[in-house]
Amino acid sequence: MLKSIVLSFRFLIILLTISLINVPLKSHASADTVSAIGQYDESNVFAKILRKEIPATVIFESAHVLAFEDIHPVKPVHILVIPKGKYRSILDFSEKASDIEITQLIKALATIAKKMNIAQSGFSIMNNSGHDGGQTVPHLHFHLLGGEKVSWEQSLRHQKKDTGN
Repeated sequence: MLKSIVLSFRFLIILLTISLINVPLKSHASADTVSAIGQYDESNVFAKILRKEIPATVIFESAHVLAFEDIHPVKPVHILVIPKGKYRSILDFSEKASDIEITQLIKALATIAKKMNIAQSGFSIMNNSGHDGGQTVPHLHFHLLGGEKVSWEQSLRHQKKDTGN
């Protein structure tokens, strides 16, 4: 069971990486994007939240996962889900995380969707990795979005038609 969850997550990582190529995303966390590769930065905002140096409205916590409300939500439900380990990006996490960390993160996403009452109506999980992916905080994080229709894919397709690209 654990092995199939880990394999499913590794497949999800590949799909997320492919789907986020050239996706322009705006974040309020920082004006600058960050590399998905490199040393972990202990001064990043999520590391400070984990150390309780910055307050956050925590929605979920386990041994390996913390989830809290985004301070600049783009949907009625906008939860940031992060591993407690020092992982810069999905690339870093997929190479270094233990099977337990991977499993807890995936299970947490579903648990949080249920807790926020968006499991039945639907939700979107987004991850930005590196400069072209729009990553602004050098700590792996997922945006769990819901509470109303999430149509980022249609918006991007419409934008592509409008610009002729």
